[in-house]
Amino acid sequence: MTKTNPRMILFDYGQTLLHEASFDRRAALEALTPHLYPKENIDIDKILEFTDDLYEDLRELAFANSVEVGFDVTLNYTLDMFGLSCDLPMLECEKLYWFSACPGEPMPYLQETLNELKERGIRTAVVSNISFSSEAVLARIDSHLKHDFEFVVASSETILRKPEKWIFLSAFKQAGLEPEDCWYVGDNIYCDLHGAFRLGMHPVFYDSGHECFYPREEAEITEEMRPKVDIIEHYTELLDLLEA
Repeated sequence: MTKTNPRMILFDYGQTLLHEASFDRRAALEALTPHLYPKENIDIDKILEFTDDLYEDLRELAFANSVEVGFDVTLNYTLDMFGLSCDLPMLECEKLYWFSACPGEPMPYLQETLNELKERGIRTAVVSNISFSSEAVLARIDSHLKHDFEFVVASSETILRKPEKWIFLSAFKQAGLEPEDCWYVGDNIYCDLHGAFRLGMHPVFYDSGHECFYPREEAEITEEMRPKVDIIEHYTELLDLLEA
């Protein structure tokens, strides 16, 4: 168990702040279709076949190399391949595509936990492996939670994904803190716990029991890590780890 309270708690996004049960790419594309032109070039089935193949390769390569390819890059590439243009700014494209495809809900008692952290003067922020921009992630969080997250760091903007150090270094720079000042809460043993542990943050594994629609990298909590990792199944347990 930890001995001192953190100055900041960094949270993962997906399945840690919000539970997202599925991602319907057809629904996403259909929502975007009214903003695409020329209309004669739109064939949803062919675009879906193309993007399914593209995203399968991207996911495999991203996992193997800890590299993130941003949604803006893949969308622009897809539109170019079908001779299409979009009349929306990229941030609006992200929000429309993501929010239409993927229902989400806050994890149980997260809102109450964030409120209590604010009362205790513990700063919070988000560090996430995600293809969407930090602005889109913040808009997504804003639509579900009242919060005081100081910033969002997204792998789409740091290029390299957790557990690599670079995404965390961006968070430390923005926070003006050292790794030992921070806890990291996440649901992915490989990306979240291993990444935090290597840098000297205190890792907290959020084992909520929720299923995840995308595959997680296989990993275990090592014997070296085990004494330094806290495991919670409910957000009230995070508050229990803090000194009064």
